[in-house]
Amino acid sequence: MTTSTRSHKVQKVLERMGKKLNRQMFGSLVACVHCGMCTEACHYVLANPDDPTYAPAYKADRIRKFFRRHYDGLNLGRFFPWWVKARSLYTDEELEELKDIVFGKCTNCRRCSVNCPMGVDYATFNRMARGLLVSVGIMPEGVAHVSKDQWEIGNQMGVLKEDYLETLEWMSEELQDELGDPNAAIPIDKKNVEIMYTINPREVKYDPRSIADAAKIFYAAQESWMMPSEGWDMTNFGLFSGDDDLGGAVARRVYEKAVELGVKKIVMSECGHGYRSTRCEGPNWAKTDVAVEMESSVLTMLRYVKEGRIKVDKTRNTESYTFHDSCNNARSCGLFEEPRELLNLVVSDFREMYPNRAENFCCTGGGGAMSMSEYTPERLKSGKIKAEQLKATGADTVVTSCHNCVDGLTDLIKHYELGIKVTQLVTLVANALVIEKKEPASKE
Repeated sequence: MTTSTRSHKVQKVLERMGKKLNRQMFGSLVACVHCGMCTEACHYVLANPDDPTYAPAYKADRIRKFFRRHYDGLNLGRFFPWWVKARSLYTDEELEELKDIVFGKCTNCRRCSVNCPMGVDYATFNRMARGLLVSVGIMPEGVAHVSKDQWEIGNQMGVLKEDYLETLEWMSEELQDELGDPNAAIPIDKKNVEIMYTINPREVKYDPRSIADAAKIFYAAQESWMMPSEGWDMTNFGLFSGDDDLGGAVARRVYEKAVELGVKKIVMSECGHGYRSTRCEGPNWAKTDVAVEMESSVLTMLRYVKEGRIKVDKTRNTESYTFHDSCNNARSCGLFEEPRELLNLVVSDFREMYPNRAENFCCTGGGGAMSMSEYTPERLKSGKIKAEQLKATGADTVVTSCHNCVDGLTDLIKHYELGIKVTQLVTLVANALVIEKKEPASKE
C-alpha cells in the first residue's frame, strides 16, 4: 500500500506521532527485550492468564510496529520491516482496533513500568497513543463526553456553577448547625488567604459530605482558607485521554484562579489523578511556571495533627481498616508513608494489604476506565486480583486517598460481593476530631 491509500485520520495520527515523541518515549519504545517481567505485573494478565493479548509487551508492540516503520532512528523499519516486525497503519478500522487496546486493555497504572528492568514506561507511550487517537476523534464515548464537559463547563462532571455554590452553602449550613458557630461557614473567593482548597467534582455531585468534613478540619485547625467559585476542579481528564491541550487548559484555570485571589498554597482533596495532574504534570501541559505552592490534603491533615493544630481521638473510628495505594498518588507521585502515618493516628486497627505501596494493584477504575462503559466486563473481570487482595486483609473498611479509587473499589466490591466499605482519610480524620465547645460570652 502507498501513502495515498491511507485514510485521512491515519495520516494525521502518523504525522502527530512524530511531534509527540520525546526522549523518554523513544527510549521506552526501543528498549523492550521481551523478558516478560511486565506480564506478571499486570492485573489484566493475571485475571486472563490464557489471553496473551493483555500482556503489556504485546500491547506495546501494537504501537511499536508503526513507530519502527516510521520513526525508528536506525531506519531498519523502513528498509527491512520484516526483520524488526515493522508495519504501517492504513485504515480507520486499524485505529479502532488500537483504541480497544490502549483504552480497553490498560488503566495506565504503571505497575508494569516499575517492574521493567529496562526502564520501559509503557503507560507513558500508551497515553501518547490515546492522545493520537483522540486528536482524530477516535475514543470511547465516555471519554468524549467527559472531555467535552471539562472543556466547555469547566469540570469533568458538568456541574453548573450555581449547583456547586448551592452545595457549598448547604454544607456550610450543616456545619454551622453541627458546631453551633456561624463562623464555621465555607469561605468563597476570599482573597489573600493561606489556602485555596480544590476538589474533585464527584464530591459536589455524589459525596458533598467530604467537603463538609474538610471544612470541619480547616475550622478546627483555625486555618485561613477558602474555596474558589471557579477553577475549583483540580481533576484533569487530559491525563486519561492523552490530550495535552485539554490538560494544560484545565490546569491553567486552577493556577490562574490561585494567583488572582492571592493565595499562598493550593491544597487538593484526596484524588490521585487530580494531584498528579495539577502538581506534577499540569505545569508542563500548561507551559507555565506555577508560583503557588501545591499540596495534597493528606499532607495538610497530617501536618495539622503533628503540629497539634487539631486533636484527634482514634477510638472514635471503631472498625478494622486496610489501605489501598492509588496508582497516581503512590507509584507516580511517591505518597507511600504519609497516608499510613495519618491513618495510624486516627484508627486503632490498621491491617496492611499485600502487596502494597509501589507494588499495589490498581482499583480497576484508573485511566478513566470508569467512564468507558463498553469495557466494563473486562474491567470487572480484571478486578478479581484486587478483590482477592481486599478479602485477604479481613478488614471491615478499605481506605483510599483517591475518589477515582472509591468508585473503582466500590464497583468491584459489589461485583464480587465482598461486603467491605470504602472511605477516605478526610472522613476518618473528621470522625476523630476533638473540638472543644466554645463557651458563650458572659453577659455583664
